[in-house]
Amino acid sequence: MPNPVAGRLTLDGVLELNARRNPDGRALAGDGLPFAGSWRDVDQATSALAAIFASWRLGEDALVGVQFGSSWQGALVCLGLWRAGLVPAMLPLGWRRFEIARALLSVGASAMVTMTRAAGAPLAEIACEVAWGLEGVRFIGCFGDAAPDGVTPLDAAFSDPDALWEGRERPEDAADHVAVITFEAGGVPVPRSHNELVAAALTPLLAARLSEEAALVSTLDLAGLAGLGTGLAPWLTTGATVLFHQASDGPALAAAVREVEATHLTLPGRAADRLIAECGLDAGRLQAVTAVWRAPDGRGPAKPLGVEGAAVVDAVAIGELGLLAGARTNEALHAPLPLGASGPEGLAPLIDLRVLPDGRLFIRGPACPQAAFPGDPGAPTPPFGADGYLDTGLTGIADRVVGRVLPGGRRRGVAQIGGLAVSLGDAEMAARVASLPGKLETQEDALFGTRFVLGAGEDGAAADAIAAAGFSPALLPASAVRGRARGAA
Repeated sequence: MPNPVAGRLTLDGVLELNARRNPDGRALAGDGLPFAGSWRDVDQATSALAAIFASWRLGEDALVGVQFGSSWQGALVCLGLWRAGLVPAMLPLGWRRFEIARALLSVGASAMVTMTRAAGAPLAEIACEVAWGLEGVRFIGCFGDAAPDGVTPLDAAFSDPDALWEGRERPEDAADHVAVITFEAGGVPVPRSHNELVAAALTPLLAARLSEEAALVSTLDLAGLAGLGTGLAPWLTTGATVLFHQASDGPALAAAVREVEATHLTLPGRAADRLIAECGLDAGRLQAVTAVWRAPDGRGPAKPLGVEGAAVVDAVAIGELGLLAGARTNEALHAPLPLGASGPEGLAPLIDLRVLPDGRLFIRGPACPQAAFPGDPGAPTPPFGADGYLDTGLTGIADRVVGRVLPGGRRRGVAQIGGLAVSLGDAEMAARVASLPGKLETQEDALFGTRFVLGAGEDGAAADAIAAAGFSPALLPASAVRGRARGAA
């Protein structure tokens, strides 16, 4: 299936174009942003970071681990890596030593960039521990105070007059090169080109009617397709203003909305109604709220979000394989998923959803990954089947009369803990490595979707053992969390 939105510009090239067209327009906002945030400022900051990354001399298309959650630092790092000819491998904010090391090893990463501290964890120290055990990781960079010894401080890039970017020659097909790696449950690398990422972002931005005049508050971790496809890529391709915000509570979200006078807001679907109620949003300028769901969530009856006068868009991420979005026509019903090949009116299809006779749901299209990443030969790969279709791990009920599909059940072998997809195999491994007295079992959770509980034994000791073994806080037993896993949401 040809990509109807394929072009020649990479996403950092789109940024450069925005800076030429609208140099003084507001592009970026956020706590601690060290410049005014115009498109010219963002373009110059990107070049300053690119100069530092290029000085590492990692080689063309080298992989760099990136762990920032939803933040302006994460967005600028992706842009700086692209401009330097490097590829970000996106690491969820809730990952720790085990998951980070496995991911970096699977793609042969040469460096890692993160914060000194975030999500209640010393991320830069964790990165150093991981790098010490991986021969290929040669450099670590970080934002924040008190960087560990040997780590490149990146805040100085915006004030160092010597960090000059000399540019680089781009191949004609640069937009078709791998732009980013995200990771499926179990650490499966999923590559996407610039053009494929733009294709994945198209239905969310069109459904929300995002434009150059919009001000977007994006709250999804940029480490996943959900955050990239509803936040980073729509921001660049429309030229809107954006504030990347790590959602934690209503008052902080309300402050972010006020800071940019937001017209558009993206939120985790399961927490959207709670966050909106907590921050007491006056619809005011708000034109659209996008609720981002992890399939099979986001189907059938829906909770009204209480944003009178604003459109409600449901964006459904099928793991890291695909992202579809549509505006609700009834506030009490989720927007339906189309069966078969579909795309915006006037364009060739972007995604094709197919239900086999046995009920398994498959997906393919220009907005989906096209091939496995040629990294570690022993690393797992996306589940490609015949004709380029990918097995989603879901079942589906096809209504062929109206052309809709209803995902059913839970993804095979996966527990969805908030924004993190966790392999059940990882849960078994964590129980073994931590020498737990029982096994980790899944339990439904209204906010997170699923949480782990310990079949037998004392949860507090189990949580300590799992954390000490270097696993994500998403694997901690629910009754022992008490705020420890905020970064996993």
